[in-house]
Amino acid sequence: MRQEAGPEHDFRDDPAGKGAGAGDPWPRGQTSRALRGAIAAIEGERLTLGQLVDALGRSGQGLVLLLLALPAFIPVPALPTGFVFGTALSIVALQMAAGRQSLALPDFLRRRSLPRKAVESTVERLDGFMSRLDGVLRPRLLALTDRMATVIVAILIFILGVTLVLPIPFGNQGPAFAIVVFAFGLLERDGLAIIAGVFFAIIGVAWNVGLILFGAAITERMMHLLPW
Repeated sequence: MRQEAGPEHDFRDDPAGKGAGAGDPWPRGQTSRALRGAIAAIEGERLTLGQLVDALGRSGQGLVLLLLALPAFIPVPALPTGFVFGTALSIVALQMAAGRQSLALPDFLRRRSLPRKAVESTVERLDGFMSRLDGVLRPRLLALTDRMATVIVAILIFILGVTLVLPIPFGNQGPAFAIVVFAFGLLERDGLAIIAGVFFAIIGVAWNVGLILFGAAITERMMHLLPW
């Protein structure tokens, strides 16, 4: 496993290039901009996970979580998103729980690549959603975003990542959404968002347990509800 080397520009510490410090609240409206900036900093028609994690900087743990959760929430065609991103999220979560500031991915995950257009399309599709969240979240209940609370959040994200790895039909969106909420809570230092993340995590895990226990019946009913 090789440690990620952050670039000179750290989107978490200074997403707008204006000298914001690491201890400052995340500037509102900057999340999608930071993700687009990370993508634009990489050349080529395919982007590897290693390049994307590197481009977000060493302090961008919330952004890394967001980046890894979005493809599982909105699947990328022709890519086993659950296995790839669930594994990556589980590894990142363990490192967060251990207190690491810089994140590392094993080489087999660093080499996994995504089409640039698919990544850009995913960020673009969620731009409005991310902007709305940026607008309503703010620093509050800070005790829920401190070191000890982050360890608990990391353990929950690890469980959700393992859930994503499991090949469960219709099972990715719930856990992935919970991780997205956790990511925004960490970015904005918003303890209320962390509480919401716990709520959605419980729902996501319960939904997947239900799919495992009653999968055949639930899947058949879901297929009947689809428009095709």
